[in-house]
Formats: sequence, structure tokens, C-alpha cells
Amino acid sequence: MRAADCRPKPRVHSAGIDIAADLRFDRFEEQVAALPVGQHVMLPLFAFHPYEFAVGLYPNGAKEECRGWVSIYIMRQDASEGVVTAECTIEALLPDRNPIHAGHVSRSTSKDGYPLELGLGVYDGWKRFAQLEDLRRQGFLLDDTLCLRVRLAPTFPGLGHVALAPPKIAPVEALARQLGTLLTNPTASDLTLSVGSEEFSVHWSVLTCRSPVFRRMLEAGMSEAERRRVEIPDLDPVTMSRFLRFLYTGSIEGGPELIRSPAGRWHYVDSCYYEISEDASTSVLTWSETTEARGRIHGELRPTGAMSWAARLSNGATFAVALQDGKLHGEYREGATEVVKTEAYNLDAEVCVTESWGRLLRAADKYCVEDLTALCEEAMQARLLVCNAAAILRIANETGRQGLKVAALGFVTANEAQMRAVQQTRAFDALDRELVAEIYEVFFNPPGKRKRPRPGEEAREFPDGQDWARLSNAQLRLACAERDLPTSGHRDTLLVLLRAQEEVPSGHCCTGSSGGSKSMAPCERDITPMEREE
Repeated sequence: MRAADCRPKPRVHSAGIDIAADLRFDRFEEQVAALPVGQHVMLPLFAFHPYEFAVGLYPNGAKEECRGWVSIYIMRQDASEGVVTAECTIEALLPDRNPIHAGHVSRSTSKDGYPLELGLGVYDGWKRFAQLEDLRRQGFLLDDTLCLRVRLAPTFPGLGHVALAPPKIAPVEALARQLGTLLTNPTASDLTLSVGSEEFSVHWSVLTCRSPVFRRMLEAGMSEAERRRVEIPDLDPVTMSRFLRFLYTGSIEGGPELIRSPAGRWHYVDSCYYEISEDASTSVLTWSETTEARGRIHGELRPTGAMSWAARLSNGATFAVALQDGKLHGEYREGATEVVKTEAYNLDAEVCVTESWGRLLRAADKYCVEDLTALCEEAMQARLLVCNAAAILRIANETGRQGLKVAALGFVTANEAQMRAVQQTRAFDALDRELVAEIYEVFFNPPGKRKRPRPGEEAREFPDGQDWARLSNAQLRLACAERDLPTSGHRDTLLVLLRAQEEVPSGHCCTGSSGGSKSMAPCERDITPMEREE
């Protein structure tokens, strides 16, 4: 096995550094066969004098209880005193595309709620990073190579209190911020967009510059251009507000918050959750959580700012939460102990946010704003959960986003338990028959189990020149997949695609887009006795 061709150069940031590195573990199946449980392969990650870090990978698990799992740890190889804490994210990458793109198997300390702690002889990470069979099924080992993207942000002893100069705002960021103020300055506008019951004062030059559809509409002498007013009946005001913010600033940050109340059950770190209830008569919010170790603790949440609250709990601890992009970011502090940070999600809120991203994706597609389309796909891939996976799959299928669809299909069919869990969601009930059939086809014939041709063998199971109409729907989709064509749509659509590609000269075959990411429903993050006491 080997690492990337060269070590990444750390980028200094704040009181610590941020590192991002792509690592390749070649001949992976050979290592699975050769290394028993408890033995690992180590790859150097980076050095920051006097500290040195490496990634340790156990192909068959770090302990007997982890047999069948791949374990991954961050290890120190130096002899310096002190404990280094670090935020870390490790995700598996799909190696069968160029360039390498992210898959949907990842683990992160931000979701666990506490950082890695790396001391002398002490390593930290995940002894259950991913099941070996799941990596095979989902195509992560197609080339007998496991590719990982490691992001590490360590904080070193003694550096946490260094006074650093505040970061300067980049000129591009300052420009985006200033352009964003035009959205709230109607006196300088020269065009009105009417969406439902609301009107948006915008600027002709910005819309024609950012959207070729608006440019053709406004420069072709249509009635909208003469009246300086455009009626948009198929978008809602919230979606239009987010859409315009992106046109002006290149980001949707600062737009309207999709979830306005923190009331509900919020899940974090596997099966853990807390609840926030709201009194109907007084609108008082109460936070509560019940655990075996501490019993029930609770407290009244009081506003501390826009979409943020804090509470003094019954056990003397404090808890602060902030609602952002449909997630609750919490900080729990008990006495003089270190702050425990969590990122929690609510099932209903996730579905609501997913549908909102879907509406924004349709708007970006309608007005040909490609960078916003890419942002929407990335955001939905990053939010893949059991509760919203079927909704994301439906949106990807309806909008023809093949990369997003591949990621959602891979998440739904990761294993039998996960597919059954997705089937029990309300979003799954909204899928049409064709899409449900495609889910089962992928589950029973996953990419990782399809045989690759050997030299001299026929490269395709379904070669050109045959009677496509005689094939079943499942066979038509496999034939499309062999040619990198979209596999979504009804039977007639698949037939048109296959017949059309036969008419294209060799070397100029039409292909569909690909791509996909993020994370499986998180497994528990476990610490071995060599790291910290369980």
C-alpha cells in the first residue's frame, strides 16, 4: 500500500493548522487476506515540528469485536509531551471516476460531539469506520484500492492562547457582501420580480449577467422587458429569496432561515437525542434529555440572539443552541470540564430542508445557473439520512441529476437494514413504481459486485446492435450504466438513449453526469482501551 505521491503542505489557520490529504491504499483485498484482526497498515499524514502524524488502517478491524469492519485511527509518531486535540473528518472516495469524487461513507468528530485526543502512545479514531462488505457493495473497492480523504484540524499544547491578528477579508468576499446589500436597496433597482404575493426589487444587469435565461428574456424585447416586471408563478417567495441571494453573492448564507422554531426531537451521535417542547400559551421553550448515567435533566431555554437560545440545566450545567440551516448546533458545559459540541437534526426538519433544496435546484436548473445547481447537489448529498434519502432520490430523478441519484441510490441500498429503514419513511411512499424497481435492481446487482471484463473479453454485457426492445427494464438500465448514460426515466426514455448512442461515431458517445457524496447513518464512534477508557 502507498500514500499519495507527496505529502500535503499544512495550511496555517487560527491557533492550529488545517490539513486535507487524499490517501490511496492499493492492493486492499490482498491486505484483507494477509493481515489478521488487530494488525494495521500505517501511512504518514503530515508533520508540524516537533509533531508527526500518521493514519493507521486495520483492514479486518482493530479488535475481535470489530471483525468485518474497517478501523481507522489518527496516530502520533513523535515523542513530544502533551496532548494534541483535533477535529477530524475521514471519508471514503470513489476511485472509478476522474477526478476522484467523494462517496457517502464518512465519519466526523463534529457529528460525534468531541474531538480526537492524541497523546504519547495514545491514538484516537473509529474502530467501526465502515463495514468491509458495504465498501465492496457500494463500489469503493472496484480497483482493489481504498481511497480516503482525511481532514484534520489539530490544536497544539501552548498554541491555543497565542494572540493572532484577525483574518483579513478577501476582496472577493468583500465584493460579495457589498453586492448583497443591493437586495435591500430598492431605490437602486430597475426591475421587479413578482412571486406569489411578494415582489422583489432587483437589478437588470445582475440577472442578465448571472443567468442566460434572464438575459434572453430581457434582451429579446419581450413584454417583461418593456414593463420592467417579470411574473414568476412557479416559485415560492422563500425559494426566490435564496435564489436571488446566490445570484448576487455566490452564496445563500444570510438568506431566510428554513426552520424557525427549535421545538421537537433532535438526534445526535447515533441513538442519542434531546427534546425541546414549547408551551402553547406562554411560548416558553424547555430543553430536556434522559440518559442512564444522569437521569432526566432539563432547563428553560431563553433567547440569546437571532435563532439562538441558552439554558441553565437542573444538574447545574449550561446548554446553548443555535439553529442554522435546519440543524441545531449545541454546546454543553458542566463545571470546568471541556465544552461538548453537538450537531443535531430533526426528522421533520430534514425533510422540509431537503424539499427546499429541491425547489432551489429546480430554479437553478430552469434559469441555467450551473454553480447554484452544483451547490444544491452537494448540499443534498451532505444531508443524506434515512429520513430524507427517498426524497433526495426522487428530486434527483425528477431533475435528471445523475450524480446525486447515484449517491442517493448508494445510500439507500448500502445494506438491508438501511434499505428497510428507508422503506418505512413517508418519503418512500411518494416514489413511483419505476424508481422503486430501480432501487431493488441496484440492491440485488450493486456496482461493487459486477464483474469487470478481462483483457480480450467482451467489454459489455449488452453490446451495441441488438434489439433493445426485447430487453427488460432492468437490463436496459444495466446497458445504460455500461455506457455511462442516465439510468433514470421510463422504458421509452431508456430506449431512446440507447438507440441514440449507437448513432454517435465511436469516441463521441454521449454520457451522463456523475458524482455523489456523504455520509451513511453514523455508526457509534468507539474508543479502544489503548486510547481512552470506555
